[in-house]
Amino acid sequence: MRFLLDVSAGMAVADQLESTGHDVLRAGDDDPRMSDDAILDWAVRERRVLVTTDLDFEEMIWTQARPHCGLLRLENLPRAQRVQLLETTLAQYAADLDAGAIVIATRRHVRVRRR
Repeated sequence: MRFLLDVSAGMAVADQLESTGHDVLRAGDDDPRMSDDAILDWAVRERRVLVTTDLDFEEMIWTQARPHCGLLRLENLPRAQRVQLLETTLAQYAADLDAGAIVIATRRHVRVRRR
């Protein structure tokens, strides 16, 4: 799967995705101060699922009707717990993300909003 990671997602998430064979770009490598608008536009241009811990992207998508190619918002947990949450979520919801769903994953539950 193709991912674009917001700066908030963290290096451990990027490393985990890369180690499992995913195509990963990191917004922070291009510009650590890139705006959320520019990040979302980049994800759409390259047809990538956006990974973040930031609430702003989901709000932009819903309130501004912004296009997207999938969004995975992970709860902002310590590194090891965030990676575990990523692994668990992808094991169950990769097809949803690949189809452009918004997936919000927390320790307690996962919410999926399909197109």
